[in-house]
Amino acid sequence: MVARRGAVVAILITALFVSTAVQANPASVFALSGRGNSIESSTVDSVNPLCTSQCAAMVTGWLHTTQNSINIYDANGNVVRLQGVNVDGLDFGTGNSASNRDSCGKGWSIPPTSFVNVASWGFNFVRIPISWENLEPTAPTLTANGSWVHNWNTAYLNELDSVVNQFEQVHVAVIFDFAQVDVSSAFQQAPEKVQGGECEGWGNPIWLYAGITTPTTGQELATAMCNFFNDQSAVGNSAPAPIEAMEAAEEMLASRYAAAPTVIGIDMFNEPWFDASCGSVASEGAILTSFYTKMGQSIAQENPHLLLVFEDTPPGLMHSAPIITSPPTIENAVYEFHIYTSNWATAQPYTQAFLNNAKNWGIPVWLGEFNAFEAGCSGSNCSLDPNWQLDTQALLTFCNTENINWAYFSYYSLGTKIHTPIPHPTILATLQSEITPSPN
Repeated sequence: MVARRGAVVAILITALFVSTAVQANPASVFALSGRGNSIESSTVDSVNPLCTSQCAAMVTGWLHTTQNSINIYDANGNVVRLQGVNVDGLDFGTGNSASNRDSCGKGWSIPPTSFVNVASWGFNFVRIPISWENLEPTAPTLTANGSWVHNWNTAYLNELDSVVNQFEQVHVAVIFDFAQVDVSSAFQQAPEKVQGGECEGWGNPIWLYAGITTPTTGQELATAMCNFFNDQSAVGNSAPAPIEAMEAAEEMLASRYAAAPTVIGIDMFNEPWFDASCGSVASEGAILTSFYTKMGQSIAQENPHLLLVFEDTPPGLMHSAPIITSPPTIENAVYEFHIYTSNWATAQPYTQAFLNNAKNWGIPVWLGEFNAFEAGCSGSNCSLDPNWQLDTQALLTFCNTENINWAYFSYYSLGTKIHTPIPHPTILATLQSEITPSPN
C-alpha cells in the first residue's frame, strides 16, 4: 500500500477490546464450520456457487508449491491460480476496534459487505492485512524463569476467527498479511513522500519503541526499519528482541489456524524498505532473505500447510527494485511484489524483473497489490493514468499469461461509498474481465 492517499473510511463493526495473557504458541482454538476440516483438497475447475460473473476456480483446501515450478498446486496436483482482492481495515488502530477509535481516529474493522461481494464477483481468495500491534498491543511479560508470556488481544483474535468463518461460508480462501505502513503507530505525522502521510503508522507495536515520535522524519522511519531487520532493540531488555517477538506472533497465528484450510497462507511482512544508511544493495537483499528464512521456518513448524509469502521492496520506496537476490530457505514459498507505478509502460520492466527472479528460483510469484494505476485511489491528490483501463488489462493479461497470481488493492474502492477517480463498477468490471480459470 505504497503512498496510500487519504484516510480510508472504515465501516464500523461493534467489538469489545480485551487483552488477556496467553502463553506463547497456544494450541489452535479455531472451530471450523461449513466446509470444515474434512476437506483437504481442491477441485480446480469447480466454481463458487455464489459467483454471478466470470469466476476464478474455487479454492477448497490447502495449497502447496513444488521445487523448480512457478505454479501453486492443490492436494491433487492441479495448478491453482489465485485471483483476488485485498480486504483491509483490520490493520488499523493500536489494539482498539473502530467502535473505540484511537487519537488518530483509527481502529480495526472490516466491511461487512465484503464476504458475499467478493464471492459473487468471482474472486477466489482475499489478502487480509492485519497488524502485529492489534494482535499484541500490550508488551510481553518476563517471568521469573526468563521466558516471555505474550499478551494476545483476545477481542482481535475473535474478530479474525469470525472473518475466517465468514469467508469460509462463502467459499473464499484467506491469506493474512502482516501489514505495516510507516513501521508503527509509534511514528506519527510522517511525510507524504515516505509512505502515505498518515496521522500514524501501523504495524509493529508501540512497546517496541521508547515512545511516540511526532512529527516523524523519513530518516527516523528508515532507522527504525533498518534496526528492526537487524534485530536491534530500541527498549533494551524490557521486551524480547524485535524479530523474535514478531516470530512469536506469526507462530501463534499459524498455530491458531492449523486446522482451518480456509487460511491458505501468511504474508510475512508488508513492503520492506531501507535507505542507504542500512547497507549496500547486496546486504539489504540478504537481510530480507535471512529474515524470511527465520520467520518462514518458524511458521512451518506450527502449520506446515501454509503458503509462506515473502515480499520484495516495491518500486519507488528505494533506489531500485527488486533487491532480493536469493530466496529464503523454506518450503511452500511464494514471492510477492507490489505495483503502484504511473502506467503499464513504467510497470512492465519491474513486473518482468520480479518475474525473472521467480523463474530463476523456481518459485511462484504473486502481484499482491495494485490499484489499477490510480483508478482505485482513495484520496484527494490522485494521479490517474488516462489510459488506466487498457493499462490495467495489459498488466493482468501479462500476469495471466505468465502465471502470476494477483490481488487488487483494495475492496474499499470496489464495494464501499469511498470516492475514487473512476466509479467502482467500472473498476470492478475491468478486473472481472481478466479473471481466468486455473489451467489444468
